[in-house]
Amino acid sequence: MASPRRTDGRAVRVLDTAAGRMVAEATPRGLARLDQVGPDQGVADEDLASWFTVTHLDDDDEVGDSEPGAAAEHLDRVADQLEAYCAGRLREFDVPVDWAAAGVHDEFSREVYLEIQRIPYGETSTYGQISLDAGRPRNARRVGRLCTLVPVPFVIPVHRVIRADGGMGNCPEYRLRLLEHERRNLTAAAPVPFSNRG
Repeated sequence: MASPRRTDGRAVRVLDTAAGRMVAEATPRGLARLDQVGPDQGVADEDLASWFTVTHLDDDDEVGDSEPGAAAEHLDRVADQLEAYCAGRLREFDVPVDWAAAGVHDEFSREVYLEIQRIPYGETSTYGQISLDAGRPRNARRVGRLCTLVPVPFVIPVHRVIRADGGMGNCPEYRLRLLEHERRNLTAAAPVPFSNRG
């Protein structure tokens, strides 16, 4: 795990998890991004955190070496919770999200993401049902679009949102593995670790 970098109270950290490599960014208010980074990204391990900061923050911000307290605590928390989730011990993330820093500025988008967070572990809901629950029926397509733009997957478990025909949307094999992981742990006598192999 790379050490956090900071920009104006923000901290960024590379997380190596059983569910894949991720880059997490937090502010003192909460998590702002959780992006999966594939092995074909073409960025060296030691440069990944600064690459993420530079490409996602304002050009005028300076990158320092000290770790901001509250932001770093959110990164510690999400790292611990991802590890526990992948080990089969955690069913619900409770890391706060900084909606403004995450780029979620309108009420409908926030409500959609909050409704997705309410989907129980191992269960699914449809784009249409989420649209209805968020108070705007007939906005299933917009919900589907928001699922592709989710700033903090896992904390907002978009892998539990499916199409009305049962289709999985983007990255269906990976999302299905996450659901299978959760369903195995609902019935297992002891926690079952996540396997990132198909």
